[in-house]
Amino acid sequence: MKEILGYIVGETTNTELSFLSDKIPEIGSYVSLKYDDGKEILGMVEGVIQGCPVFDEILNVKDLLKLKELEIDDSFYIIGKIKVLGDVDNKKIPRAPPKPGTEVYGADEEVLKKIFSNGHIEIGKLISKDVPVKLDANKLCSRHLAILAITGMGKSNTVAVLLSELNKLNATVLVCDVHGEYKYIQSHDSNNKLKTHIIKPKINIYNIGSSSLADLAGVDAQATKQRPYIRKAIKNVKNRYKESDFNSAEDYINEVIIELESFAEINKKDADSIQTAIFRLEDMLQFKKHLIALHYNPIDEIRENHINILSLESLDENDMDIIVSYFSKEILRDRKDSLRNGAPKPIFIIFEEAHLIVPQNRNTKSKLYISRIAREGRKFGVGICLVSQRPKTLDQESLSQCNNLIISKLIEPSDQSHVQHASENLSEDLLKQLPGLNVGEAVIIGPALKIPAIVKINKFNGKYGGEDLAIVDIWKNRTNNNDNDEELSSDDMFGGLD
Repeated sequence: MKEILGYIVGETTNTELSFLSDKIPEIGSYVSLKYDDGKEILGMVEGVIQGCPVFDEILNVKDLLKLKELEIDDSFYIIGKIKVLGDVDNKKIPRAPPKPGTEVYGADEEVLKKIFSNGHIEIGKLISKDVPVKLDANKLCSRHLAILAITGMGKSNTVAVLLSELNKLNATVLVCDVHGEYKYIQSHDSNNKLKTHIIKPKINIYNIGSSSLADLAGVDAQATKQRPYIRKAIKNVKNRYKESDFNSAEDYINEVIIELESFAEINKKDADSIQTAIFRLEDMLQFKKHLIALHYNPIDEIRENHINILSLESLDENDMDIIVSYFSKEILRDRKDSLRNGAPKPIFIIFEEAHLIVPQNRNTKSKLYISRIAREGRKFGVGICLVSQRPKTLDQESLSQCNNLIISKLIEPSDQSHVQHASENLSEDLLKQLPGLNVGEAVIIGPALKIPAIVKINKFNGKYGGEDLAIVDIWKNRTNNNDNDEELSSDDMFGGLD
């Protein structure tokens, strides 16, 4: 027979309940009640308070200490707050609230497994019970995902676990790896060897607009003379030549430069501005040669059914924005064409440091295409995951399209408020749990999971680059090595003086 945890007290609603208990329930644990024609209703404990009427009016410490000597356990009360999640069978919220005095039971483990363990991706276990939490990959990818937390709370581990599980599904994934954390990711699981493929960032400069080319060349956004001349030069060159007429990116840019030089001869008053534009393009050829190409299609670089790592760690924010927007645009176009041709090619794109490329208060080139994917991508098999430790600086429109959220510890009220405004599924009570989460713990909500859960994320069984450095050990090892070098130098200096 199930153990009774407590009894419903106070005024009740069909969504929120309070219960009186003689034991402290764990926040995040699940309970069940039977009412509404005998249906089993599931709820989550979202808050707990403990009090004692004896101490309520005490304002003097000496009086408190005297009463404390007389205290007995029976003088304390425990009240838990329950968020009603719906009936066990259909997850529907009951139309009527239960009567006060209704028994509250601990949820049966088999019921929890039925609810939480039927997905494709095992992300972790319930914080209150050893029950695997598995996400529905279809709804995860089609309804998008955001992974949010302050630094050091396990975002990189969560991404690594996600990649490992997607690898089991033979998924096609692209990781926009800003810091090189996943470039050398390895799994220690011999049954799940990660199929990774590193992509070097490149851009076909014939196929990008003049604005992007000017950005890549470092032409100031306010350069109202340089940019129009570059645009006109590119237009003239493209009118005369096709991409196939050039052997290399250098040939193409040099032709644009020749066109600009002709403008300088005609427009003497703007010669200085035009010459500056030429210098910028020449600098691009010298310092960014590794980024520019012709006869290049990023889609050809993406290996289907692999974890593709777009290595961005060597780029500044401007170049990274151009590369990410270019890949995003081409992927969406390709997936639309594939679906129209009857051969869909689903892909899941993970954007690390998403606040840099999809910021809230400024426009970027990436923001245009990523927000478009967020709105339209599900129809064409393009899912996205935004990863950030600074939610308040993340574009709220794009974030609001991420119906699935994995949220670890968030302390700042502004971060919490920003996330709550973007997600109608994040309740006030779940929001209150975020500051108290430990490393590796997260609140998960969204259609990829039938009901919200507080989860202990699995530890990735392998190596990746996002873990903290053992700084003290590194210092000690360097000190020891330096001491050994000094001893060796002394021996070398005085070794022949016996």
